[in-house]
Amino acid sequence: MSNELVVTPTSTPRPRPEAGSSTGAILTDHAFFMRTGKRRSWQGLTVADRDAIPALRPTAAAVHGGQVVIEGFTAHRMADGTVSVFRPDSHIKRLNNGARRLALPQVDFDRVWSSVRALVELDRGWLPEEPGATLDLRAVLAADGTGLSAAPADDCLFYVLASVAAPAAAAGSPVRAMTLDGYVRAWPGGTGDVNVAGTVAAGIVPGEIAANYGYDHVLWLDGPQGRFVQQIGRLNVFFVIDGVLTTPALDRTVLPGITRDSVVKLARDSGTRVVERQVELAEVLKGIADGTVGECFATGTGVGVVPVTALGHEGEEHRLGEAAGPVTTRFRDLLSSVHRGGAVDRFGWMRRVTEVAPVHA
Repeated sequence: MSNELVVTPTSTPRPRPEAGSSTGAILTDHAFFMRTGKRRSWQGLTVADRDAIPALRPTAAAVHGGQVVIEGFTAHRMADGTVSVFRPDSHIKRLNNGARRLALPQVDFDRVWSSVRALVELDRGWLPEEPGATLDLRAVLAADGTGLSAAPADDCLFYVLASVAAPAAAAGSPVRAMTLDGYVRAWPGGTGDVNVAGTVAAGIVPGEIAANYGYDHVLWLDGPQGRFVQQIGRLNVFFVIDGVLTTPALDRTVLPGITRDSVVKLARDSGTRVVERQVELAEVLKGIADGTVGECFATGTGVGVVPVTALGHEGEEHRLGEAAGPVTTRFRDLLSSVHRGGAVDRFGWMRRVTEVAPVHA
């Protein structure tokens, strides 16, 4: 089986959604996929109709052992009409960290980048013309196999889907989060710092409970003590405490978000003080009451930077205001401007799909 990329445009293109008609993600025509061959080498690199993605066996370790890593990243329509992908190297590096944790073979940066470029070029017509429009890219690394026991995976499938993203206005809407007793997202030494399917699935029921109380996300606390803030749903969280931008430290229970890292870098580059440390929930709630916590916002690939307007804990709601504060607004607008090509890309994060140079995380 060849390890050269084969690109086969679909013979049955699907109708594209009309502007403003979509309320959720709609898959585009094509996908990229490849499988492992001998010695865990990746072969059969293909961009083709998404229905051509090979099926996993009923005995796949992805099903019986949960060996699945997922990664979401985005392509953006720039102000000059071109299309760029935001920090693809960082996203693939994070996927490979998850692969190591689940005993899966890693993927090669340069092969994936060349294939993603081909995929986005084929489906760029799905991307609305206005600057800032987004194409969501979802990478999945899944273990196949013929056995029924968990083991290091040699037979694997990797694929990337593309979908039309939800409208940016909805993605940036304020969110509310609440704590929940009896549920823990991550423990030290677990998989809280990698994007594995099991962690996502385990958050569904708690998320539904929070939704029943009128909240958008769970405010996750640490497992051993239930004292320290970890995340808001699958999003990273920031607080402005006594004027200092503060976010939970990456202690292997917190997902190392690419948007989180971007905000930290943008803040420090602009002279804003950023502190990464343990953040106690009691400190946050007291600070909301006495005014020392002025703002809270969450960050993630799909939402960018969104204000957090309320935190619920033990039946009491702690309000932070009804709209984004000045710090939230500043970094939301700055990151959005980088995505659109309106601000100087000092860190080289936006990789145009016409670039053939290799990427390195």
